Amino acid sequence: MADFKEINKRAFTLIELLVVIAIIAILAALLLPVLSAAKQKAWQASCLNNHKQLALAWSVYNDDNNGNFVIDDPVTPTLGGTNFPSWVYGCMSTPTDATNAALIQMGLLYADVNNAGIYHCPADNSLANDKRTPRLRSYSLVNYLGGAPTNYFGGIIPPGSEPLFTAMTKQKAGQLKHSAAVLAFVCEGVNINDGIFLVPPPPAGWCDEPAARHSMGCPFSFADGHVEYWKWQSNPPNSAGDLARVQADLPEP
Repeated sequence: MADFKEINKRAFTLIELLVVIAIIAILAALLLPVLSAAKQKAWQASCLNNHKQLALAWSVYNDDNNGNFVIDDPVTPTLGGTNFPSWVYGCMSTPTDATNAALIQMGLLYADVNNAGIYHCPADNSLANDKRTPRLRSYSLVNYLGGAPTNYFGGIIPPGSEPLFTAMTKQKAGQLKHSAAVLAFVCEGVNINDGIFLVPPPPAGWCDEPAARHSMGCPFSFADGHVEYWKWQSNPPNSAGDLARVQADLPEP
């Protein structure tokens, strides 16, 4: 009869299992920041692409309308949002507007964009005033491009600055001296409402604030169609240095 040797099967000890789990936890802790940074970079690239698409549609509109800028003005400010006709319609602080894609589709640029998703930053998880409703739009257009020169936005413009505001407001592309240095579309912060990004001229302070959701930075598009990513000094970007940087890229009088 053949001799059979007993084969001892050795199981992992508790200490060995704990060591393996600890190694996995350390690897996860090392990889998560890398994966998070990669996700942030992907969102930033997608947001910049959205800006590029909006800037292109804005330029096409100008070309098709004898160089006139698309209307960027709250026709009836008491309604609390940008109203038709304008580049976009509705108010993102209002829950009924925030989820209504039809209001985006009514905008004067939609025929050349034709994708409501382009109006929303992938990193934007801000909510309407009810704190429950996600917003469909993240972008606004600087108030000096196509806005009404005499609309001083309810006294926000400091007394005595009205002539400067009027001189800075442009209606046609040919009025811009340096289009590559003029902000157009902004990825606006959590307080986004209408389609206008309001920046009063100096010496006024901040009014609307740009976003800081992209690693404490914000994508912009410019009047010549190029896009840039700006890093801020503070979060939210409400420092004097950040404001001066924005005001430096407004249309010249």
